[in-house]
Amino acid sequence: MNTATFLTVFPRQLRNWAIHCALNSSPSFCIALVALNLWKSPLAIAAMLCAIATFILLYATLTSLSEPLVNENQVLSRSLKLGAKIRAWISGISVLLLLTVKGVLITPDLWCGILAINILNRIASFFGAANPYLFRPRPVNDMAGFSRIFATTMTEGLILSFLLLMISFFVVIFLQARDRKRVFAVADAR
Repeated sequence: MNTATFLTVFPRQLRNWAIHCALNSSPSFCIALVALNLWKSPLAIAAMLCAIATFILLYATLTSLSEPLVNENQVLSRSLKLGAKIRAWISGISVLLLLTVKGVLITPDLWCGILAINILNRIASFFGAANPYLFRPRPVNDMAGFSRIFATTMTEGLILSFLLLMISFFVVIFLQARDRKRVFAVADAR
């Protein structure tokens, strides 16, 4: 892909992924703000927003560089777009579920956040640290807290991105089967 094509595609992808990441991070963001009392800490909020901005830039760059993801007629581009819509619906429903106490327990964002904390605790204990990622409801007011929350948000974002890729993988299978069926129907009509 040449630079001119990248420069024309990137702003559109940046807008799309900014909307997608903002919507899809909202359940996790709400859980972190309320359940962990991070709403009291501007530094914690900044750490989460920086991690979300990192994902926006990564997604926009990756989908602007790769030809199968740039061309909207390609099956990979269509499956990622449909997978993102499905993930957006899941996030929207999760935000509504956050309004109930029991609903929080079935949101994928809660479980992905817990998994992210456990992964980081395992990594930290491997290097000799004693569970620095174990969150207690307290304000974050130092750069160590910023980096812990940034790392946790990035890890949770990677887990959620993996889920988006899995959704998109199954969408690819569905789209290819549907396209194949259409080709055969056109061939039979002749």
